[in-house]
Amino acid sequence: MSGWRSNRSTIRRGSDVIRAPSHSAAPAHDSDQPLAGQTGRAPLSVRLREALLRVAAFYWDGPVTLARLLRRIGLKRVGVRLLSLAFDVNPWDAALGAALCNMSYELGESACPPGTMARATFIMRALARSYPSERVSAAYFANLEAMLDQRERRGEPGTLVLGLGAGRVGSTTLTSIVAANKAVIATHENPPFVWWQPHRRQIEFHKRRFHLLLHHAPVVFDAAYWWLNVLEEFFAEFPSSKAIGLVRDIDATVRSFASLPAAHECGHVEPHNGLWNQTRWSATHPAYAPPPGARADRGAAKQALIRRYVAEYNQRLATLAAGTPERLLLVATEELDSATTRRKIGEFIGLPVSESVIRLNVGSTADALHHSEWF
Repeated sequence: MSGWRSNRSTIRRGSDVIRAPSHSAAPAHDSDQPLAGQTGRAPLSVRLREALLRVAAFYWDGPVTLARLLRRIGLKRVGVRLLSLAFDVNPWDAALGAALCNMSYELGESACPPGTMARATFIMRALARSYPSERVSAAYFANLEAMLDQRERRGEPGTLVLGLGAGRVGSTTLTSIVAANKAVIATHENPPFVWWQPHRRQIEFHKRRFHLLLHHAPVVFDAAYWWLNVLEEFFAEFPSSKAIGLVRDIDATVRSFASLPAAHECGHVEPHNGLWNQTRWSATHPAYAPPPGARADRGAAKQALIRRYVAEYNQRLATLAAGTPERLLLVATEELDSATTRRKIGEFIGLPVSESVIRLNVGSTADALHHSEWF
């Protein structure tokens, strides 16, 4: 059995090397009070996860092996829970994520009829908690093609429009604004996630999905912060595609991020740092080194990491927009309610959008958790 050793941002498994995202930028969520009182020693939950990682250093395939054993004796749900916990500890492990994806799919795939939205939602929930395995990806596309066979096919493919922004900037609201036009297929953070250092399987999954959907709608839209690092590749793959970038005041964005109830988590820091837990979302963000004095004041350190991420993300977005102004429209979050902005968005995508006041995920992420905007 090969060893598995952790050294901050690098995970080594045998001869394979998996690197966590390095120093660049990451996304967000809402509310407006700074974190307080997070000082001193790391919380027990963080220390327990670090202990689990040290155990895994000797038995890297232990969770998968045990989960398979649990499946054989009829405890499949317990096995899924075990793999889910292990994947949160190391969300950059594609093999572990694929095993979780397969076992999550096995929990109920026979209960969902082919060619239905129920089956699509079930599969996407498995994809959202893991990494896209070949088996589950094939099941997703077989179901999607069966669903699309029930729709009229266009003579010419439609236009792909991607929405993006650092997070806590109104992407859920933007999706609802666009989705108000029933001719549009509009989704928000449709799984699978794309890592900050994207994997080819993640990219090809979304390309294939968009190619299929574009034959059945004049505009296909998806908003997700993870499009930033692959935007130019998607522009090349879809020559008529466009993007809408949301930019919010940095101080307001940082407050919104910091107010989310996740004091023991930080998605913008290198892994296994002894201060904050990882989650499966961590792989979709950049991984910065903790700032000086982080252990003395974790709340201030977390805000500094978020601020750095948002500033770098917005700068990268501005650079991309300057290079392709005809394809990337920048919109201030504070102006999303403006009638002028709505008309500008409609003209940009070539279809009218909602003019009603829509504000989602204000102070929370609740509006993005019901998955009604996945397809």
